[in-house]
Amino acid sequence: MINDLQFAYLKKKYHIDTSAPASENRLTLDKIFVDDFPSKIKDKFVVDFGCGLGGDTEAMAQWGAKLSLGLEIRPELVADNLERIQLPNCTFATTLPENLQSQADLIISIDAFEHFDQPAEMLKIMYNCLRPGGEAYISFGPTWYHPHGGHAFSVFPWSHLLFTEKALIRWRNQFYHDGATKFNEVAGGLNQLSIADFEKIFNESPFEIIELNCKPIKGKKWLQKLLGREFATSMVLVRLRKPLAIH
Repeated sequence: MINDLQFAYLKKKYHIDTSAPASENRLTLDKIFVDDFPSKIKDKFVVDFGCGLGGDTEAMAQWGAKLSLGLEIRPELVADNLERIQLPNCTFATTLPENLQSQADLIISIDAFEHFDQPAEMLKIMYNCLRPGGEAYISFGPTWYHPHGGHAFSVFPWSHLLFTEKALIRWRNQFYHDGATKFNEVAGGLNQLSIADFEKIFNESPFEIIELNCKPIKGKKWLQKLLGREFATSMVLVRLRKPLAIH
């Protein structure tokens, strides 16, 4: 668990306002993972990888985390979150402070793994961030072979699989002029991560796999049976643990 000295360091480095009042909890992390999820983060140091607008990071702070740290690669979102979310136990950064390695009790990552440029390296960072016995709750989707797995490139179901990357980028460049030439260069990134790719990544990691759940597209469980999990899964949920004994 994070100690008082480390918490003081974070307050100073990231300008945490300890006098700011907490706002109303309005998020549903307990519905994504497990019903008692709020109780799992109470008095814990928790890290949200790929926090985006910071809503889930804020929710965990409201639920009683000792410190809720949101990590986001886009500095403009971090700056906005720091200004907008004023909770005494909540902060944001673009990178994990080096002196907090092996300190986190729990990690979450929601709808981010399909955007990470190097997902295997990100999983390694998560592992190093956790204390022995700490857990990572990861949820992401749609995966690459989902009807809309191409995100903005899925102009109709599975269109991202029917057209080449070059053709889709050329189409996108009619509307955006950011110089992107590949999927992983667009804002937010897109790494074409399949369920099999993700499973291979964490099977090769030192994490213990507690649970893997491939949730079918709502109302279309039959489609998952017909086409298989790659083409008919709406969301992947995985729970990993850092072993207590490191060999």
